[in-house]
Order: sequence, then structure tokens, then C-alpha cells
Amino acid sequence: MKERNRSIFRLLLFASSALLLAQTVLLVALGTDREMRIVLPLILFFGEVAVSAMMVYFILNPQYNRNYTFRRRDGRWRWVRETYGPDPNGLRYISAGVCTLLIALIFAVIAAAVLWPLVVTETVAIIISCALAIALSIVFYIIEEKLRRS
Repeated sequence: MKERNRSIFRLLLFASSALLLAQTVLLVALGTDREMRIVLPLILFFGEVAVSAMMVYFILNPQYNRNYTFRRRDGRWRWVRETYGPDPNGLRYISAGVCTLLIALIFAVIAAAVLWPLVVTETVAIIISCALAIALSIVFYIIEEKLRRS
């Protein structure tokens, strides 16, 4: 089961890297001036790589993620430290892959808003990006709750 989830993680990582490559090539090819053809693709490329790498690292290594949450203890709401459950089936690989793909989609929406501002307006880009960020949070929460309960 863990190897299957690791294979799915690799496929999702491949899909997000293909999306990153397509986004970078489109920004370089369709950019209007020098800054749009060189600087913006580099900023988006390295930004996406950094965010995705940190996300994958901290999902797959939860011992380094000092996560506090607001929970009810003894009838009062308090900040408590989360403990992460073990991952015998490799579900965190699925979580990391899906989160990486959703991050790539968020950056693709930003690139589309830069390339085609008449089609993808700022409002549409913000709505889509927020929806993808909420989906990312939901996927992460569902998998961590499943691991916590098992």
C-alpha cells in the first residue's frame, strides 16, 4: 500500500512539474516585454519550487512541523500542540502529491492572469486561487484526521 501511494505521489509530482514547465514556457514565449519574458517566469518558477518543496518536506516529516491548534480542553478553549499519528500506509505521500498539484494550479492561475488579463481577470484569479487553497487545506485536514484517528 505504501509503495502504491508513493507511486501516486510521483505521478502527481510529475503532473505538477509538467504544469510548471508549461507555465514557464508560455510566460517566456508570450511575454510582451523583456521583464515579462525573463524576470516574471523566474520569479514564479522559483517561488513555486520553493513553496512546493517546503510543503512536501513538512508534510512528509511532521516531526518538524510544530503545529498548534485551538481546541477545547477541560471546558475551555486553549492553544494545544498537535500530535501527528503514524503513517503506515503512506497517506502523507498522497497528501503531499495533491498539495503540490494544487500549488501548481494556483501558480498557473496567476500566470494565466498575467498572460490573458481580459480572460482571467483579477477577480476570477483571486476566486479560483482561494478555492484551490481551500481545497488544499481540506485535503490536508482530511488525511491528517484519518491518520490521527487510526
